[in-house]
Amino acid sequence: MPRGPAPAWRARKPPVVDGWILASVNQAGGLGKHHPQTGHYATLVIRGLADRDEAAEWHRALYRCAHWLNRTGQAPVSMSAKIQKHARPCKESDCAYHIEFRAVDKTLARKHVLEKYGPDRSKWPYDPRRRGGT
Repeated sequence: MPRGPAPAWRARKPPVVDGWILASVNQAGGLGKHHPQTGHYATLVIRGLADRDEAAEWHRALYRCAHWLNRTGQAPVSMSAKIQKHARPCKESDCAYHIEFRAVDKTLARKHVLEKYGPDRSKWPYDPRRRGGT
């Protein structure tokens, strides 16, 4: 007998931006073709975000999907993203913000955190093993 669909609580929250994260990797030449010192892949931009709340949702989606790609073994990447307000007014009223982002090699991202904050996880800005996710 076939199984039913996955429970609703297991469904991935939209927007799912796996394709954009993998595009950052592919534009740099593929997995392992990152910058040797920083681990950064290609920088991409999401434009046309109307307000800060919409930009924040897409920002969270980038980090959430990078975590998903790493956890499922599809791509060992982390994420670097920055929300920016346009310096000059846009012609359209719905493009006040944009996000510059790039995938980062997970090994070099971990190395960077250790160098910057040290081995004490309580001093890290985000500890993936801490309860509550903060």
